[in-house]
Amino acid sequence: MSSYTAHFKVWRGDMGGGGLEDFKVEVNDGEVVLDIIHRLQATQAPDLAVRWNCKAGKCGSCSAEINGRPRLLCMTRMSVFDREETITVTPLRAFPVVRDLVTDVGFNYAKAREVPAFVPPADLGPGEYRMMQEDVDRSQEFRKCIECFLCQDTCHVVRDHEENKQAFAGPVS
Repeated sequence: MSSYTAHFKVWRGDMGGGGLEDFKVEVNDGEVVLDIIHRLQATQAPDLAVRWNCKAGKCGSCSAEINGRPRLLCMTRMSVFDREETITVTPLRAFPVVRDLVTDVGFNYAKAREVPAFVPPADLGPGEYRMMQEDVDRSQEFRKCIECFLCQDTCHVVRDHEENKQAFAGPVS
């Protein structure tokens, strides 16, 4: 197994502000960015806050920006980067920072509660409404969401225009 030393810049701070901190850290073959963040926690920054759960791309908890692009830390392989490249990890820009790489994504849950439930047409009796297959298929797409909120982070209407957040639920809705 080969290894090398990578240069990482990781955002540290809270809602009051912060900045990028430099780290040199060992990288081994087959690792993902989340492995490196865990190594930083174990060896250099034990108080580094990062949200994660499954490490398999199923829960969406470890979303962040890597070199300015929204990504899941657990699904971004270190092998996609040049060994000499500085890797910058920052919190999602569309959400308020709680601490370090952890953001407050509560906005999404509040907006989801505002989406009205489906109600069949009032002129039909119980059991008379038949949903079209295309409507069923469309609604099933929402079940695939892992709540990583990368779509919210890339949506310029939500990310860059605070005044739009209350009127526009974003792509997640």
